Amino acid sequence: MNEFFRRLSLRPRLAWEIMLASFFTNLMSLASPVYVIMVLNRYIGYGFDGTLVTLTFGVLIASALGFGFGEVRNKLAAAVSVEPDRELGERTLNALARAKLTGLQRIGAGRHQEVLTGLQTIQSAYEPDNIAHILDVPFLALFLVAIVLLSPLLALLTLVAIALSAMFTLSSVRQVEENAEKVREVSVANRNLVLSAVASADTVRAFLGVEFLRKAWRRQIADLAALRGVGDALRTRSRMRSESVAVLMRVLVYTVGAMQAVAGDMSVGALIGISILSSKAMQLSSTFLQSYMGMRKAEDAGKLLAEFHSLPLEPVSGTALRNYTGSLEFADVGFAYPGSSGPLFESLTFKLQPGSVLAVTGFNGSGKTTFCKLAAGLVEPGRGQILADGVDLRQFAPDWWRRQVLYLPQEPTFLNATLRENILLSVHDADAPEVSERLNQAIRAASLRRFLDVSRSGLDMDILDSGRTLPVGIRRRVALARTLMNQGRLAIFDDPTEGLDSEGCQAVYGVLNALSKQQVSIIVVTSDPNILKAAGY
Repeated sequence: MNEFFRRLSLRPRLAWEIMLASFFTNLMSLASPVYVIMVLNRYIGYGFDGTLVTLTFGVLIASALGFGFGEVRNKLAAAVSVEPDRELGERTLNALARAKLTGLQRIGAGRHQEVLTGLQTIQSAYEPDNIAHILDVPFLALFLVAIVLLSPLLALLTLVAIALSAMFTLSSVRQVEENAEKVREVSVANRNLVLSAVASADTVRAFLGVEFLRKAWRRQIADLAALRGVGDALRTRSRMRSESVAVLMRVLVYTVGAMQAVAGDMSVGALIGISILSSKAMQLSSTFLQSYMGMRKAEDAGKLLAEFHSLPLEPVSGTALRNYTGSLEFADVGFAYPGSSGPLFESLTFKLQPGSVLAVTGFNGSGKTTFCKLAAGLVEPGRGQILADGVDLRQFAPDWWRRQVLYLPQEPTFLNATLRENILLSVHDADAPEVSERLNQAIRAASLRRFLDVSRSGLDMDILDSGRTLPVGIRRRVALARTLMNQGRLAIFDDPTEGLDSEGCQAVYGVLNALSKQQVSIIVVTSDPNILKAAGY
């Protein structure tokens, strides 16, 4: 409930307005039981039609006012969560886009989905109806006071029934939450299995992985079914207890009330009015508990989001050089992945002069791709410094530094957007006239024109599943075109000819030659003999 009160405290005047609207909404809802009592006691007793007309018009006006106050309250309650939800969404997006890779990659894909689901859980928990239900609970006293004025004994019975219902509901919360945590764990494992099966569809088929997939799937589904069965049983038991208490309360109200009516201590109208009031009190208690439990779930989701938000972020500002020459220096750099048995790099030292070419070779798993990410500033060294023109990369504004780098990753991925939007991802003003010419030059340099000409949508083609549906060679050419939209002085190409045909390889050779003639510093990871020969190795 801390988050609920925090949201209200952000706009105290609005909170008081909602409370006032809630007071009048609940006050107007007293009109119905009062109407019943007055009709049964006054009109039926005296038979004066004017009394019935007056009472009917009165209850209709009160109902209309209650409806109006309720609508106003819902609109006010909706305003409570606008800014907190926007802020929460922005913080989540910022963590998603700005968290340092070493921290972000420790969270699996299934966990990422759980984070986004948690965001929706929080937003749903603080919808206007739930806020209204929480704020309604103080006005439970209105209905209890009204019952006390008619029959203190029946008010006590109503209060006991409400307490029992709340006790039964809250006693099952812990069991339901413990079971829900187990469901979440198995669900994350199942989502990860599905994601891996989709991403590795060819592997499943080519290496007969369907049997393994089937066994793992069935085991997880069976576990989920068992856990959900337990959860359903717990929720059903809790609901039946609450319904039983409500039925018991109604029976006792009519039983005790009938005895009091026969004894002359209460009228029949008062008995029926008390029945309506006690049911309304139980309804307020029930909706409060439902909203309360929703907010409890939101608090759990908030803890997960807080863990995600606490990931170390890249800075948004820093140093920017007026002219970067392209030099890069590794000074006693050491790096190890969290949980690894030893360092991937230890005391790595070298200096790349402006306009020179560094070719990197090595066996699989030797750290070539990590080396490229270190040079591009995507990950930070555990020890030592990486310097560009004598300045530590950690001092640069990340956005400025990445505009100085033409980075071609070994396994390029894309956003689910159009091909044009992906190629122009790093371009601020994509509609500028000079951008169109640069785009055409990049497409020609990457030998992408033939593919675009035979494609139905051309540059407006949608890229799905992070580009995995594209052929490997086309994916790498699109990545090359995207790389060339930057105009920096340092090029970092990670195995650029892997998966390319001869035409694609020739495109890469041409790009590297052109960059070398422009005195762009080049780091290229490769085992391609043509590139190694051209680099003088």
